[in-house]
Amino acid sequence: MHCGQAELKYRLVAIDLDGTIVNRDGVIVPGAGDAVQRLLARDVGVTLATGRMYQPSNRFAQELGLSAPLICYQGALIREPGDGAVLWHKPLPLPLARTVMTEIRREGIHQYAYLDGAVYVEELREGDVLYAQRNGVELKLVDDLAALCGGQPTEIAARGTPDEIDRLIAGIRVRCGSGVIVNKVHASFCEIAHAGSGKGNALTFLAERLGIPQSETVAIGDSPNDVSMLEWAGLGIAVGDAPDEVRAAADWVIGDGAQGSFCTAVARLLDDGAR
Repeated sequence: MHCGQAELKYRLVAIDLDGTIVNRDGVIVPGAGDAVQRLLARDVGVTLATGRMYQPSNRFAQELGLSAPLICYQGALIREPGDGAVLWHKPLPLPLARTVMTEIRREGIHQYAYLDGAVYVEELREGDVLYAQRNGVELKLVDDLAALCGGQPTEIAARGTPDEIDRLIAGIRVRCGSGVIVNKVHASFCEIAHAGSGKGNALTFLAERLGIPQSETVAIGDSPNDVSMLEWAGLGIAVGDAPDEVRAAADWVIGDGAQGSFCTAVARLLDDGAR
């Protein structure tokens, strides 16, 4: 710790990626890297808590200079950066996975299974190929996703029209009940994961593993899938143009635009978070 700086009462900060520190072009917003370094310089651990797969999450962690384990797949997986050691994994049990796949197939829309770090599809689409190339993940074409589930998928996702996605979500909630978490990433895309996953549950596990009390944790995000960690953390911060439900879950709301609100949040945290 630098001479003259008061010790912070927070020891772990979990940061969402997309919409929080990464813009729509997939680039870290100006100033965010410096803000993260200011936290690290004050002996604060920083992790990413994202819906993204491990590979792109790890690259962002390297760019930001992070060493804490990474929360990926909306909290279904925690892995170490660098060597990729798995610390926490909540895959979908096979019966639930197959029920979800059946519901997606009934709706007749495009679906994905995430298994062992690869993305499996039954139809190759240009957007999926570009996604895989951009994020450094393997895209595998199979005849039947349900047939590959000898291993349990970390997550299943579906892409369709807004009406199709809404019907799908309603159907999955009826047939799977409390066994799954459904994250509506945007109007045309949703992700389905184990009920024991979620960013809040993953952050709970990680804080306990690191020996950090709940009161000394911070979560920063902007989307509905961040609500569980915003509510659990000792301090929850909603940034940017977060929806009302996200703002309601947060202790602080810093909505001065997605390009600058994260940096503003960190500056306030460093100013107000001294013991």
